Amino acid sequence: MTPQDWRANVRRVLYWKFLSNLHFFAGVLVPFFTDWGGLKLQQVFWLQTWFVLWIFALEMPTGAFADRFGRRASLVCATLCLFGATAYYLTHRGLAHFLFAEFLWACACAFDSGADEALIYDSLKAGGQERAAKTALTRLEAAMILPIALAAPIGSLVAAHWGLRAPLALGLIPFALALPLALSLREAPREREEAGAGYWRTLLDGARYFAGHPVLLALAFDAVAIRALCVMMIWLYQPRLRELGMPLVWFGFVTAGMTLLQAALLLRVEGVERAFGGPRRCLAWTALIPGLAYLGLAAAPSPLLASALIVLVPGLGFPRAALIGSYMHKHIPSSQRATVMSAVGMARQITVAALYLVVGWGAERSLTWTFAGLGAAVLACAAVSAVEESHLA
Repeated sequence: MTPQDWRANVRRVLYWKFLSNLHFFAGVLVPFFTDWGGLKLQQVFWLQTWFVLWIFALEMPTGAFADRFGRRASLVCATLCLFGATAYYLTHRGLAHFLFAEFLWACACAFDSGADEALIYDSLKAGGQERAAKTALTRLEAAMILPIALAAPIGSLVAAHWGLRAPLALGLIPFALALPLALSLREAPREREEAGAGYWRTLLDGARYFAGHPVLLALAFDAVAIRALCVMMIWLYQPRLRELGMPLVWFGFVTAGMTLLQAALLLRVEGVERAFGGPRRCLAWTALIPGLAYLGLAAAPSPLLASALIVLVPGLGFPRAALIGSYMHKHIPSSQRATVMSAVGMARQITVAALYLVVGWGAERSLTWTFAGLGAAVLACAAVSAVEESHLA
């Protein structure tokens, strides 16, 4: 295959990512679970804890599966699980059924995690274009969030007219289209020694490499801790906007705002780093601003001001994790790339699972104090980060 063929392979991964993230239900997530599903807000957080614990359990096995049997096979499995989870959600309600649907969704996320990044990086490497990795990997993140910006407002309008299940039904169309695209991907070559490696050796070698690499550990802490704290906004902003009197139909537009800001930063990552004064300063400011936005949201008196602050938290907090991920790849051999990135994913998921329990308990009692606590935690994590400029060179 020529370098152009491998670039085309990268584009197909990006198209697959776009289709599999057309989440029309994103703007009405909490109302779907509470109004249609009959759950309390704290139960929604319990459900998400279950979800991320399954991802935690599956991250390393599925990462090793991708390294051993192919990244294409892993993405095909992810697509099948995603379609199955959505179809089950459409036909069942209640906590017990939602637990099974979230298990299927966790399988989809685990098969996807690390495999898409590894396939992109190794495709570029096969074409002699490794220098394009940072741009390609940030575009991968953009391909995950841009479709949400497109789909969420549509989903809110659909839900307002046809009910809270309708956005999920609409999502089955792009998920079905993603399957033939995943099947069309070409597997990139990897190191020869990998051909003789067994599944468990692949798994253990990747885990040992990650645990023994101080630079990777420093980068992973910074990416995992602050992103996990920013993830909480996804489940808190809709209850907050309801408290402030915003109609359901506008929720999807707030979701679009936060995702469009993420995409704008990711698609201009080099310029963003220069604007902040370099990679390390960029990471510092994209942690400081979300932390202050959380604190401001605790006291915001109007839905308009609250919406602006809501947009800033994931809008800045999520892209920095993708940026750090692009630097991490420089420290990982390709034979262990998916496994190591899945180890990072495991750290992220166990952190998120623990936060869901704490934040769910707090949100049931006081959204104001929950936002204040999250803001303080983001600022504290930024202060203790051990990432240095040399790690990002």
